[in-house]
Amino acid sequence: MNERYKTIAVLTTINQPNKKVGDWFDITKNKTIVVGDNKTPQDWKHDKCTYYSISDQKKSEFKISDQLPENHYTRKNLAYLFAIKSGASRIIDTDDDNFPNIREWECLLKSEFEILEHTPSGKISFKNIYSHFSITDIPFWPRGFPLNLINHDDSNINLSDISKTNTKEVGIWQCMVHGDPDIDAIHRLIFKSTPIFKRNTALLMNKNIFCAFNSQNTLWLDSDLFPLLYLPSTVSFRFTDILRGYVAQSVINSSSKNWGFSHATSYQERNDHNLMNDFRSEVSMYSNMEEIFQVIYESCKSTHSIVDNLTNCYCSLSKNNYVKNDELKILDSWIVDLNNIIN
Repeated sequence: MNERYKTIAVLTTINQPNKKVGDWFDITKNKTIVVGDNKTPQDWKHDKCTYYSISDQKKSEFKISDQLPENHYTRKNLAYLFAIKSGASRIIDTDDDNFPNIREWECLLKSEFEILEHTPSGKISFKNIYSHFSITDIPFWPRGFPLNLINHDDSNINLSDISKTNTKEVGIWQCMVHGDPDIDAIHRLIFKSTPIFKRNTALLMNKNIFCAFNSQNTLWLDSDLFPLLYLPSTVSFRFTDILRGYVAQSVINSSSKNWGFSHATSYQERNDHNLMNDFRSEVSMYSNMEEIFQVIYESCKSTHSIVDNLTNCYCSLSKNNYVKNDELKILDSWIVDLNNIIN
């Protein structure tokens, strides 16, 4: 691993630690930062992790700590801040039921692989990344992909759409996950199993090419993009990371930065889920995704900074009632906390 960079994995949990969470340390050589919540066991401890309880979080200097809801996934925003304060220049964003393939992660962190790029689009174009990394006869799509586009041929990624690239400066890699990939509750309720991912070449999405990405297995390589880690608190648990991902894509799309998808670098041993509860948590995502994205897309200008575009996205989402007004207060605290660390 390149010693110039400090890489830290972050996650949040309400469960007892799985011994395999220590595998992240074997990749990064730094303790994984874990933030808890009210339901997290009080004796949570792992020798390869630094754990922050709710009490620890509230004692921190971070303004956002008192504003984030409790019993909510977005306490993870504090994990990002703790990691950045610890000197992280690269962040692995993961979950407590995802574990790394160490060899694949070592290659990813060293950028020892070929990269393809998708042909730029003159207009907004949603492409189903699972069509690039899998072969299946059943519909297969990432959580947050617009439902009305799933069966459109134009949503598939074809060989004629991609070409080799020399680009090596990539800000974000969203990686596939073996075992139980990130799909929505509709797919899980309808189909008994999910297809297996192939080890296809990594793909940059290019201008105006979009696809949902999550917080399950994501590598943030460019510290300039760290403001975009922000997880919104006034949307549902199953929507927060998807909305974050679309905001990040739109902001990057208006900049000179790059982002893309990689083959599977981790595997999941999924925690218990109530699929109908997941479905209810995803309803707003199903019904409004394209409209929400249009609001985000139109909020980003190439003449604005990353932070200004981030702020403009949430201001527009608030005006259109896709997030609550409190979101803007929390986002402001996030930006203040980031600036205090950096400066």
